[in-house]
Parts: sequence; C-alpha cells; structure tokens
Amino acid sequence: MRLRFLRRPLLSVVVVVYDMPRQAMNTIETLSPGYQRDVTSEDYEVVVVENESTSLLDPVVVRQLGPNIRYLLRQEAGTSPAAAVNEGVRQSKGAWVAIVVDGARMMSPGIVANTLRAQSLGDSVVAVPGYHLGKKVHQEAVLDGYDADREQAALAALDWRTDGYRLFTMAVLSASCRDGFLKPLAESNCMAVPRTQFDSLGGFDEGFTTLGGGFVNLDFYRRAVDRSTLIVLPSEGCFHQFHGGATTGAPGVDRDRLLVDMHKEYLTLRSEPHAPPQRTPVLLGAINPHAVPFLQHSLSRWQETF
Repeated sequence: MRLRFLRRPLLSVVVVVYDMPRQAMNTIETLSPGYQRDVTSEDYEVVVVENESTSLLDPVVVRQLGPNIRYLLRQEAGTSPAAAVNEGVRQSKGAWVAIVVDGARMMSPGIVANTLRAQSLGDSVVAVPGYHLGKKVHQEAVLDGYDADREQAALAALDWRTDGYRLFTMAVLSASCRDGFLKPLAESNCMAVPRTQFDSLGGFDEGFTTLGGGFVNLDFYRRAVDRSTLIVLPSEGCFHQFHGGATTGAPGVDRDRLLVDMHKEYLTLRSEPHAPPQRTPVLLGAINPHAVPFLQHSLSRWQETF
C-alpha cells in the first residue's frame, strides 16, 4: 500500500464559538474546502474552539464539513474569548494563523486563497473588512425588531452556498469599517499573521476580561499592525450574523455602559486611550463585482480627506 505523507498546512484558521450553533455552522461551512475557492484541504486547516455552553455544536457534523476541520471543546470560567484563541493557536499547525474571534462571522470564498497569496509579501497582517448582514448595523437593527430568525430566512433565500459573494448584496459595513477600507480600520474580525509574529506579541492578552473580551481583538490588531505591513482584501468580507452579541444586541446588556467599561479596561492595560492604527493599507486581490459599491464608498470617504 502506498503511504501518503501530509504536509504541514500553510494556514491555520482559529474560530472561537460560544452559544451560537446555528450561526457558527454557517461560519464553519464558509471556511470549508467545498466553499473556499482555489485552495485544497491540504493548504489550510480550520480549528474550531468552542467554549462550553448549553447550546453546543455537534462535533461529528462539524468534522463532516471537511477533512481539514478540527473541533476542540473547552470550559471557560470567564466571558472573554482570549484564552480560547490562544489555545486554538497552540493546537494549530500552520506557519500562519488567522483569527476569527467571533464564530458568527461568515466568510467570502476567496479569503483563504488571498491570505495564502499574501504570505509571499513577508511579515504582514492580512485584514478582511467587516460587514453586518441586513440593512443596518446590528446594534441599530435590533431596535427595529431585527432578529436571528429574520436574518437566517433572508440567508436561505439568498442561496449563498452557490456564490458566497452574494453576501455583499445583503450587508452593510460594520462600525469599525464604516469609513471604508482605504482609511484605517479599527479592527478586523478575520486577520492573519505569521505564527512567529503571533508568538512574539504574546498572543491575545488574557488581561481583557470584560464581557466578550472587551477590546481584546482591537488590541491585538493594533499591536500587530503597528509593526507590520497591512494588507487588506477589498473584495473579501467577514459578515456578522445576528446572535445577540455583547455589543450587538445581547438582551439585558446596557451597551453604553459596557462600552465605557471596555474603554476603561483598555486604558488601564495600555495606559492610553484606544485609537485605530494609522497604517496605509496595501490592497490585494481581484475586484469582485458584488464588492464594487463598498470600494466606491471607500474611495469617496478617502477623497474627503484631501
């Protein structure tokens, strides 16, 4: 019998999940080799790290989405995803790691291939612009009665599995990307860095302990971008699904109070207020027609600065 020697994946995508099985399954499917284009299951791996809750994924169903998908279940006493991110990276094998700190983010089909292309440019941060599904960002849409059932019905009608770029047609830019992606992004909810860089930065700072991890994702993004080339994928997107997140509609959460606490925590840990990194991006990837309206918006907002 001929032996098959599997090579180390070029990229590990770490996805953190908590109490969102329906949305997380969509996210994982958009990272599967059957959905991502111009790559094979040997090029990358997906490490799903789920913090235990009363609504868990089915590990068997998760693994059926691809031979390169692994599932880890862990207990978490706090409310931050930071430790889960760090554990997922420790368990991963790729020379580069991509972090999806919120498992409710669906991906466009060229994210993995373009992230692999970016590796030839050396040490850098690859950032995917963020969007919210629907006609408004979710923290506003929830005030109009928007909910997960309405959104999932719209997704089913969209037939995104046939062409994932259709997600752009039912989305708006997230608050962190509202000025487009030619101006500084406050964060990326799908960002990739070399493993050596992740390690040298100490990973995600587990000192961020407010609900949802506070500014832990913004913090890592800022620290990574400040020391690297920033590569933005203008025709790719990570699309937030409504799930009652900490700052996007969680019942019983005073969002304004929570944001105050998050700012205070960041100030305590970093001794300065948070501000987005001021790094001019390098744009990578062919332009997809569905993304053109957002590129036009980005150009318009960029021209306003001159």
